[in-house]
Amino acid sequence: MKLEARQVQFVVKTSKLCNLRCRYCYEYLELGDRTTIALEQLDKMYHHIANYYSQIDLKTEIQFVWHGGEPLLQSPDYYWRTFDHQQQIFGELASSVTNVVQTNLTTLNKESIRLLSEGFDGVGVSVDLFGGLRVKQSGVDSLLTVLKNMDRLLNANVSFGCITVLTKLNLPYLQEIFKFYEKMKLHFRILPLFNGAFEGQHQGFEITPQEVLQAFCTLVDMWMESQNMVMILPIMEYIEIILRHYSSDSQSYFYDKTEWESIYVVNVNGDIYSYGDAYKPEFCHGNLFQRPLENIILSPVHKKVISAAEERMMSVCTSCQYFGSCSGYPMAEEAIINNQFDEEGNIDCIIEKGILKHIESRLI
Repeated sequence: MKLEARQVQFVVKTSKLCNLRCRYCYEYLELGDRTTIALEQLDKMYHHIANYYSQIDLKTEIQFVWHGGEPLLQSPDYYWRTFDHQQQIFGELASSVTNVVQTNLTTLNKESIRLLSEGFDGVGVSVDLFGGLRVKQSGVDSLLTVLKNMDRLLNANVSFGCITVLTKLNLPYLQEIFKFYEKMKLHFRILPLFNGAFEGQHQGFEITPQEVLQAFCTLVDMWMESQNMVMILPIMEYIEIILRHYSSDSQSYFYDKTEWESIYVVNVNGDIYSYGDAYKPEFCHGNLFQRPLENIILSPVHKKVISAAEERMMSVCTSCQYFGSCSGYPMAEEAIINNQFDEEGNIDCIIEKGILKHIESRLI
């Protein structure tokens, strides 16, 4: 499948510092660390990224996802200044660069609202609605603060979407979660619980791939029965795969990590990782503050990461009837962080293949 344009995301960890202590956070052990990426380091990152993608013939849409910790603990001036530098450094490429932020939305004032409205191109709010796992340092649930600040954003005409982390504690409330977003007319992503920061962190609220699959099937059923258009990710992406699968003029598309990688994670110190291998020292591609991106992409470690992803796809995807409509990306980049293993400990496509079968059955 020939693409007219390609997208690439750089998830930038400005700092690990956070005012919450969400019990499942994979950054949990570093949430008190005040180390912040300096503006000069961001400039170096921009130069390395701009130099690489300026040499690519195919049009490239570059998105920076500002992450943490809590990115809004940084002064708004920090972002205004770096966005100004970004425009200058990317030059002709600047029109293809966007900036989005993922925030817990617990700290909000007039200046930060203006930043979210005029500075960022997109805003994501992390809110689980049920479960009581997103707590302040005092142990108090942050939900009421977040809901109040969501109203403030709506009153200020700031568009945003939400991410809800799926755990065993909010699993019984799927219908209430769906109805909340439906009533609020907000798009949202259901994100299965990631691997934690330490062993035993998720005890009591961990969730199996089978439970995630059942939750996704329930969301599909609710979406189909709703009288309103509710944008749910990744459900909409799975529906698109089935539509491609049944479209006679649809071309096959396979995720080729050697040819193009769509998401990179940039740590506070500049170390860069693939999405599915973040923070594993043996899978660090290199340092984006210190080395050109081209050298990092051609590095031996990146080749090792590519090889591991290809092996996962070969072992699972090639025998799947949806392969080609589904690119294989979930196996390459998400299977490990979603703990998709069979009873023998082998990597397996439990969630994606199961939900595709369910959608296909419902549509038929």
